Amino acid sequence: MKETALDRVSRALNLIPFIAANPGLSITQIAERFDSTPAQISKDLTLLHMCGLPGYTHLELLDIDYEDPEYVSVLDPQVLDHPRSLSQTEALTLVLGLELLSEIAKDPAEREAISKLQERLSKIIGDDFARAISIADGLVESPIVKDLESAISSERFIHITYNSASSDTVTTRTVFPVELFFKDGIGYIQALMESDAEVRTFRIDRIIELTLGDVDSNFANRANFDSHTNIEIEIEMGEDGLFFLEKHNEIVTSSREVNSAFFLTLKVNSSDWIKRVISSWPGRITVVKPVDLAQEIDEITRAALLNYS
Repeated sequence: MKETALDRVSRALNLIPFIAANPGLSITQIAERFDSTPAQISKDLTLLHMCGLPGYTHLELLDIDYEDPEYVSVLDPQVLDHPRSLSQTEALTLVLGLELLSEIAKDPAEREAISKLQERLSKIIGDDFARAISIADGLVESPIVKDLESAISSERFIHITYNSASSDTVTTRTVFPVELFFKDGIGYIQALMESDAEVRTFRIDRIIELTLGDVDSNFANRANFDSHTNIEIEIEMGEDGLFFLEKHNEIVTSSREVNSAFFLTLKVNSSDWIKRVISSWPGRITVVKPVDLAQEIDEITRAALLNYS
């Protein structure tokens, strides 16, 4: 992704307090810390060397020693001797993210690490602000998530009314939930269909209504859930690939953009479902692999075109 001027300014403001607190690092080490390149860090230091307080004589400029690329230090940071304070939005994002992680973390070591981070963050932003965010977050906790967790732990079916984005329809389904997970801030439930035991993934925020069904402790074993392997698919799209990525990010495992073309790698459990998604997409999608899936979609497309001939 191309770097913006705002990205460079943000990094530059963080560089001086970081180097002041860690003198003697090389330009290469600093570049690794800021996920940048040595050439870019050198440019940043050259720019910062010409910045300072009003007056703009050598007495007011930042004094940085970077002639030796193996040893960088700040002799006079002026007013940039402390890291920037968190903005309200940044603090809110961190507090909510840690609250979410603490709820879904199962390992005791992970919970302890999250708790320590929460304590450190509270000291930075203030306990009152942190508690206010936690309370507000608790008020909007989804009751559906609690029901899903209950169904998974008790090994029972659920009946859901689901608003499907791919078909734009509202349907009622009976499924056996297997795993609850979150990706990019969105909650999903992986489940087995009662009718054919096929693995499906549902977005929690698209579940309109949920009721608990019968308990069946052996359904997953009878369905041989472990034998349902993911299908890996590679596709090429145009500029609408970004919209596809946002809409179906739960199945996208990697993406890259080359000259306004998007190359996406997908992992799905249902070949029938992905065939419907690709063949109904309004823009062009080229299936790079597997070849047999590309051939099947070509046949579906040709059959559909015959209806207009």
